[in-house]
Amino acid sequence: MSCYLSLTGTVSFEVNIKRSVFIGNAAHCETEEEAKRFIRDVAAKYRDASHNCWAYKVIGNGVEKFNFSDAGEPHGSAGRPIFSAIEELNMTNVAIVITRYFGGTKLGVRGLIDAYRSTARSTLEQGEKGRYCPGKVFSVQVNYSIWNMFVGKFVEGKDFNIQDIDFGASVKAKISCRVENLDVLISFFKERQIEVEMNGNIVFVEKV
Repeated sequence: MSCYLSLTGTVSFEVNIKRSVFIGNAAHCETEEEAKRFIRDVAAKYRDASHNCWAYKVIGNGVEKFNFSDAGEPHGSAGRPIFSAIEELNMTNVAIVITRYFGGTKLGVRGLIDAYRSTARSTLEQGEKGRYCPGKVFSVQVNYSIWNMFVGKFVEGKDFNIQDIDFGASVKAKISCRVENLDVLISFFKERQIEVEMNGNIVFVEKV
C-alpha cells in the first residue's frame, strides 16, 4: 500500500442550512470495524436527531472497503454525497457522520445532496490531516566501522530512523524505514554478510 491522506484524529463541524442544523463528525479509522464503531458512537450521541447519515472508506491488506447510508433521507440524497466528499479530497481510512436536526423547511433532494456533501467536505477540510506511509522495522548487530559506514551513507530522519540502539562491544540497532527505502538499506547489510532480522510493520505520519 502506498502513502495516503487521512485525518490524524477526530473533527467536528456545525452549520445551519435553511433552519436545519447539520453536524459533521469525522475520524481516522484503520479498519472497517473501527469505522462502524465510530458511526455507532456518533449516532448514539445524537440519537434524538432527525437523521445520522454516514460514509466510510478504509484500506486494509491492500483491499479497499467502503459503505454509506442515507439513514432515512430520500435515496441517494445523503450517503453517496458524503462519500463523494471523501473521494473529492482523495482521503482514505476515514469515517464521517453527518447529523441533521430538521428545522421545518424541506430542502428537496437537490438541496439535501448539496447540504450533505458541503457539510461533509467542510468537516474533512477543517480536520488536521496527515500523509500516512507504510514502513518496516528491522534489527542488526554490527561492528563500529560498519555502523559508521552506514550512518555516513544514509541520512537519519530521511532514509531511516533509529527505534532503539545499544552501543556495547558492538552496535545493536533497531531501525525503521519507509517501504520504498527498505531494499537499499537491507542490501547494505547483506552485501557485508550481516544478518538482518525483520521485526514487523510501522506507519509514518507526516502532518500536511
